[in-house]
Amino acid sequence: MAFGGGASDEFSEINITPLTDVFLILFLIMIVIAPMLRESALKINPPIAKHGQAAASAKNKVINLEISEEGLIAINGKKLAEEPLLPEQVEPQVTARLREIIADEAYKEAPVNIIADSETKQKFVVGAMDAAAGLGLKKMNIVTVSNVN
Repeated sequence: MAFGGGASDEFSEINITPLTDVFLILFLIMIVIAPMLRESALKINPPIAKHGQAAASAKNKVINLEISEEGLIAINGKKLAEEPLLPEQVEPQVTARLREIIADEAYKEAPVNIIADSETKQKFVVGAMDAAAGLGLKKMNIVTVSNVN
Protein backbone atom coordinates (compact mmCIF):
# COMPACT_ATOMS: atom_id res chain seq x y z
CA MET A 1 0.00 0.00 0.00
CA ALA A 2 1.59 3.24 -1.07
CA PHE A 3 1.20 6.58 0.63
CA GLY A 4 1.14 9.62 -1.57
CA GLY A 5 0.28 9.78 -5.17
CA GLY A 6 3.01 10.70 -7.57
CA ALA A 7 6.31 12.48 -7.94
CA SER A 8 4.81 15.87 -7.06
CA ASP A 9 4.03 14.76 -3.47
CA GLU A 10 7.60 13.73 -2.78
CA PHE A 11 9.14 14.99 0.53
CA SER A 12 12.65 16.14 -0.34
CA GLU A 13 13.57 18.95 2.10
CA ILE A 14 13.85 19.22 5.89
CA ASN A 15 13.27 22.61 7.47
CA ILE A 16 16.05 23.09 10.05
CA THR A 17 15.29 26.74 10.87
CA PRO A 18 13.49 25.98 14.20
CA LEU A 19 16.33 23.68 15.27
CA THR A 20 18.90 26.35 14.45
CA ASP A 21 16.95 28.91 16.50
CA VAL A 22 16.93 26.62 19.54
CA PHE A 23 20.69 26.05 19.29
CA LEU A 24 21.38 29.78 19.00
CA ILE A 25 19.28 30.53 22.08
CA LEU A 26 21.08 27.80 24.08
CA PHE A 27 24.42 29.18 22.91
CA LEU A 28 23.50 32.69 24.07
CA ILE A 29 22.38 31.39 27.47
CA MET A 30 25.71 29.59 27.92
CA ILE A 31 27.63 32.75 26.99
CA VAL A 32 25.76 34.68 29.70
CA ILE A 33 26.12 31.98 32.40
CA ALA A 34 29.77 30.98 31.77
CA PRO A 35 31.39 34.04 33.45
CA MET A 36 29.35 33.39 36.60
CA LEU A 37 30.72 29.84 36.91
CA ARG A 38 34.36 30.97 36.89
CA GLU A 39 34.51 31.95 40.55
CA SER A 40 36.03 29.05 42.47
CA ALA A 41 36.21 30.39 46.03
CA LEU A 42 33.09 30.93 48.07
CA LYS A 43 32.70 34.33 49.63
CA ILE A 44 31.47 33.73 53.14
CA ASN A 45 30.77 36.52 55.57
CA PRO A 46 30.91 34.91 59.01
CA PRO A 47 28.80 36.40 61.79
CA ILE A 48 30.53 38.59 64.35
CA ALA A 49 29.97 37.74 68.00
CA LYS A 50 29.84 40.89 70.11
CA HIS A 51 29.56 39.31 73.54
CA GLY A 52 31.22 35.92 73.09
CA GLN A 53 34.30 34.55 74.76
CA ALA A 54 36.63 31.75 73.74
CA ALA A 55 35.68 28.48 75.37
CA ALA A 56 37.99 26.88 77.91
CA SER A 57 37.89 23.39 79.36
CA ALA A 58 37.65 22.55 83.04
CA LYS A 59 41.44 22.42 83.23
CA ASN A 60 41.74 25.74 81.32
CA LYS A 61 43.72 24.01 78.59
CA VAL A 62 42.87 25.00 75.03
CA ILE A 63 44.49 24.45 71.67
CA ASN A 64 44.51 27.66 69.64
CA LEU A 65 44.93 27.01 65.93
CA GLU A 66 45.40 30.31 64.10
CA ILE A 67 45.10 30.54 60.31
CA SER A 68 46.06 33.67 58.40
CA GLU A 69 44.64 34.78 55.08
CA GLU A 70 47.81 33.69 53.24
CA GLY A 71 47.85 30.18 54.74
CA LEU A 72 50.27 30.64 57.65
CA ILE A 73 49.21 28.34 60.49
CA ALA A 74 50.25 28.56 64.14
CA ILE A 75 49.19 26.17 66.89
CA ASN A 76 49.42 27.54 70.43
CA GLY A 77 51.67 30.33 69.14
CA LYS A 78 54.13 28.06 67.31
CA LYS A 79 54.23 28.44 63.51
CA LEU A 80 54.12 25.26 61.45
CA ALA A 81 56.14 26.82 58.62
CA GLU A 82 57.72 30.16 57.83
CA GLU A 83 56.04 30.36 54.44
CA PRO A 84 52.37 29.82 53.56
CA LEU A 85 51.22 26.23 53.20
CA LEU A 86 49.45 24.82 50.18
CA PRO A 87 45.90 23.57 50.90
CA GLU A 88 46.95 19.93 50.50
CA GLN A 89 49.77 20.39 53.06
CA VAL A 90 47.48 21.67 55.81
CA GLU A 91 46.07 18.39 57.11
CA PRO A 92 49.36 16.44 57.45
CA GLN A 93 51.20 19.39 59.03
CA VAL A 94 48.39 20.15 61.49
CA THR A 95 47.95 16.44 62.33
CA ALA A 96 51.65 16.08 63.18
CA ARG A 97 51.67 19.13 65.46
CA LEU A 98 48.39 18.23 67.16
CA ARG A 99 49.73 14.74 67.92
CA GLU A 100 52.66 16.31 69.77
CA ILE A 101 50.27 18.48 71.78
CA ILE A 102 47.73 15.81 72.70
CA ALA A 103 50.53 13.48 73.84
CA ASP A 104 50.28 15.54 77.02
CA GLU A 105 47.28 14.14 78.95
CA ALA A 106 46.16 17.64 79.95
CA TYR A 107 45.31 18.41 76.31
CA LYS A 108 43.43 15.16 75.53
CA GLU A 109 39.99 16.73 76.20
CA ALA A 110 40.96 20.32 75.39
CA PRO A 111 38.80 22.21 72.90
CA VAL A 112 40.38 23.36 69.63
CA ASN A 113 39.79 27.03 68.87
CA ILE A 114 40.20 27.59 65.13
CA ILE A 115 40.91 31.30 64.80
CA ALA A 116 40.54 32.78 61.32
CA ASP A 117 39.49 36.09 59.85
CA SER A 118 36.88 36.60 57.15
CA GLU A 119 39.50 36.58 54.37
CA THR A 120 40.92 33.13 55.23
CA LYS A 121 40.22 30.58 52.52
CA GLN A 122 37.78 27.86 53.37
CA LYS A 123 40.24 25.15 52.26
CA PHE A 124 42.58 25.93 55.15
CA VAL A 125 39.84 25.90 57.79
CA VAL A 126 38.35 22.63 56.54
CA GLY A 127 41.81 21.00 56.41
CA ALA A 128 42.50 22.02 60.01
CA MET A 129 39.08 20.79 61.16
CA ASP A 130 39.61 17.48 59.36
CA ALA A 131 43.00 17.00 61.02
CA ALA A 132 41.55 17.65 64.49
CA ALA A 133 38.61 15.33 63.87
CA GLY A 134 40.95 12.62 62.58
CA LEU A 135 42.78 12.66 65.91
CA GLY A 136 39.55 12.30 67.87
CA LEU A 137 39.32 15.86 69.14
CA LYS A 138 35.59 16.37 69.54
CA LYS A 139 35.35 19.92 70.85
CA MET A 140 35.99 22.54 68.17
CA ASN A 141 35.18 26.23 68.14
CA ILE A 142 35.41 28.56 65.17
CA VAL A 143 36.55 32.01 66.29
CA THR A 144 36.19 34.81 63.76
CA VAL A 145 38.39 37.87 64.04
CA SER A 146 36.91 41.13 62.88
CA ASN A 147 39.09 43.75 61.30
CA VAL A 148 38.12 46.91 63.17
CA ASN A 149 39.00 50.05 61.25
